[in-house]
Amino acid sequence: MTRYADDLERYELLERIATGGMGEVWRATDTVLHRPVAVKLLKAELADDPEFRKRFETEARHAASLHHPGIAAVFDFGSTSTQGHPPYLVMELVEGQPLSALLRKGKGMPPEPAVALAVQVADALAAAHASGIVHRDIKPANLLVTPDRRVKVTDFGIARAGDAVALTRTGQVMGTPQYLSPEQAEGGTATAASDVYSLGVVLFECLAGERPFDADSPVATALAHIRQPVPDLPRSIPADLAAVVHRCLAKDPRERYRDGAALAAALRNPSGAAAAPATVPVASALGVPVAPPGPETAVLPATSVQRVVDPADDERSGGGLAWLLALLLGALIVLVVWLLWRAADDKPAPTPSTSQTVTVTPTPSETTVTLPASVCEGDISDVVDSVNRRDLVADREQVDNPGDEVEGQVIDCSPTGPLPTGTSVTVRYWGPAPTPTETPSDTASATPTDTPSTSPTVTTSPLLPEATP
Repeated sequence: MTRYADDLERYELLERIATGGMGEVWRATDTVLHRPVAVKLLKAELADDPEFRKRFETEARHAASLHHPGIAAVFDFGSTSTQGHPPYLVMELVEGQPLSALLRKGKGMPPEPAVALAVQVADALAAAHASGIVHRDIKPANLLVTPDRRVKVTDFGIARAGDAVALTRTGQVMGTPQYLSPEQAEGGTATAASDVYSLGVVLFECLAGERPFDADSPVATALAHIRQPVPDLPRSIPADLAAVVHRCLAKDPRERYRDGAALAAALRNPSGAAAAPATVPVASALGVPVAPPGPETAVLPATSVQRVVDPADDERSGGGLAWLLALLLGALIVLVVWLLWRAADDKPAPTPSTSQTVTVTPTPSETTVTLPASVCEGDISDVVDSVNRRDLVADREQVDNPGDEVEGQVIDCSPTGPLPTGTSVTVRYWGPAPTPTETPSDTASATPTDTPSTSPTVTTSPLLPEATP
């Protein structure tokens, strides 16, 4: 039993019940209100970052404002201490197990209980998204399931605060790579659609018994979310439900369900959701919470830019003025193009010069990739896979092993750094150690002479005639 002084004095820590990447969770007692609570103590290294403490306090206040049966309530928090205690959260104690403890690899759930769990999580996320709060780290470990199959979502507010902490190791990915949305894996801003993606990964795992993307390393897993297509669910899963899951896992956030409320509605009626067009509000794609469309909401068909318009809101916010400005801007662009065309028409054609060279530089964001030198460490097979996954071509070059090097260990790659896609990268590695050879005998066998010769012996050379004694 542990007691903390000062800011944690009122909470008596009784038993550690969980340990995760951000800290540990303890079963505790509130000695003032005499009720059981859960106290999450965050890692000490997080407390050393002033940006983390600032953001943690802000996010903890937001999380404490959420009130929903599917969200574990936040009662108290602390981000600083004169005694050097770690930041902490005091939460509702949920008697149950995390969903991660109930999943079995290779054994999927029947569709009915899996959808029932996902609907509860989507409803909880809908309440958070309506308040402008994004979870950012939806995964089975943060979904507590009670014995009567109720689900509680935990750790609201911690994921965003954790984004403020600088990475300390090469290749470390903030968050949980197996459930990370593509935009988060690329370092972009998480939105309500990002939570929809993560919940889609959880639902895929519940139905299939395995995650859709699970590579050998966190970085490779994050890249799989960005580049690889979504695998198919088992044939036993109804087609309309599989369509809902695949839409959750769309690479483009605008092609997913806009928030938890839209996903919950789709899960309750998969057949109707499969026929509905993708309608993602522009504001929602930018992370601004948008209320579900009501009877006065006009939903436009899916286009390259999709928008949900409320006529009343459009009139109040000056929507007509915005359209007028857009028309004026379009007319101005047409006028400028016409003037440039006339000016080019009036100029004499330039005389071609054989000495003039026009260099076209490809756009780095579209045609180049970065190959860090740190990738070129380890076994030859792993390094070649990492190089090829970056849209580069790995050429193996075996180097003679002097005998004291590990066979197959990579020496270096050339070139590295920013490279055009399709560039050949030479990967040098140590070949097999040389096989030791037998040492010839130093002593030559001599044939003994039984009777010593009395006549003088003359040594002859093969190049001279024989001498006569």
